[in-house]
Formats: sequence, structure tokens, C-alpha cells
Amino acid sequence: MELQLLSQAELLDAWRDFVRGDQAHASLRIGDVEAAVAAHDEILTMRFVRRFYAWTDNYYGLRLPDAAARDRLVEALRRADYLGILTQPDWECRPLAEMVVAYHAIRPQRFFYAFENYYVSRNKTFYEYFADTPTLLVGGKAERFREVLERRYGWRRIVGTVYQWKWQELDAAVQAMDRFPYRLALVSAGVAGKILAVHAKQTGHVGIDFGSGLDTCVQADADGMYAWQWDKFPSYSWPSGEHVLAQPPLGGTP
Repeated sequence: MELQLLSQAELLDAWRDFVRGDQAHASLRIGDVEAAVAAHDEILTMRFVRRFYAWTDNYYGLRLPDAAARDRLVEALRRADYLGILTQPDWECRPLAEMVVAYHAIRPQRFFYAFENYYVSRNKTFYEYFADTPTLLVGGKAERFREVLERRYGWRRIVGTVYQWKWQELDAAVQAMDRFPYRLALVSAGVAGKILAVHAKQTGHVGIDFGSGLDTCVQADADGMYAWQWDKFPSYSWPSGEHVLAQPPLGGTP
């Protein structure tokens, strides 16, 4: 598959233009986790999946095989306008992602690098572009993200947060998103985040699957730095149980 990837500058400028306009949009990413979920029991046998993806026994409440979860994820990927894809040649990266795209007939308008969320989160322009955008933060660490964005980066129009950590909380999070008057949804919620970002698009907003871009921002702050000063790669998880301490009542906070 020949791919022409959007550059980071092109991606950021496109997001800015979508937010400033009235067009609905969704940017999603296929990582190795999403590829495994989308491929299981169709492209990959469950015997293979269990051997090479041991986490599928319980990935934030999602247990494979789960045809309904797979189909829901695939439908979200089909609705993506821009799709992030891994470029590494390892079989579980670009080759599997390309198989998922081809097999499930996923046809985004443009592709970008799936880890661009990390690089975008280290770009000062990102924080400048959206500081005054009515923004909804979605995910298990959304409250922490909000505090850092408001205190360190001066974001002034975060309209609320929606908590989503376990797969089983997905539908409640979908409903909670509809209670907020936002233009941009930054979603960091794993496999469920693809569905939530697309829900933002389906309701007339801009949904961005921001993933570990959140972790970069927050962990740089913990080190006393702006994200563009930070030269580390983020840890994907908080210490055990820490995310629960910041959990608001299910359904989000204004």
C-alpha cells in the first residue's frame, strides 16, 4: 500500500481549520492494540491472538473474542476522515494495519503517522491553536489533563470532562458527551476512544483520538516542564489505582 502521510504541520493546520469552521471531523489512529481487535477471528485466528497478544484476556475490560466490539471498532475506523497508521515494518505494526485497512474496506481521506499524537503534544503550536476552543476532554485521565492545560498552558474554554476507563463504561461516556457544548473533543481512551471520537463527529463536532498525547503533556508537567521542553517518551499508565482517585461521578464533570 502506497501511503502519502500528512506532515505534523499539515495535520495541525487541518485540525485548526476544522475547528474554526463548521465541518464535523474525526481523526483516529490504528495502533497494535486496535489492529489486533479489528483483526481477531477474521484476519488473525484466536489461537494466534492468544499466543502473541496475552493482554486480550482483559484489556481495560475488553476480552477477546468479542465480535461485537470488533465490529463496533471497525465501523468507527470506517468513519474516520483521517487515519493514523504505524509505519514500522514489524508485522504487528504497518503490515497488520494495512491488512486491517484493506480487509475491512477502510477508506479515510488522508493518512498520518499513528504516533503523531506524541509529536503534536510536544509542539507549542498545538497549545496555542486550541487554547480558546470550547473543548471536551474524554478518558480516564481527563481531569488531570484539564488541570494541566488550564494551569500551565492557559486553556480558557475547557467545557468539561467525561470519564471512560473500562470498556463497559463506553455507552455511558457516549451519553455523557452529549451534555456538553463543545467544538473539539480530545479523546484518550484506548480502543473505546475511537468510538468516542467518531461520536463527536457524528454529532457535528471535531473528534481527535489523542491517546498518549495526554500522557506526554501531563508527565512533562510532573517534571516541571512544558511539553516541548520534555525529551522523554511517556509511560502509558499511572501507578496502580491512581486513575481511580481522580475519577469523577460517572457521566463527567462540568
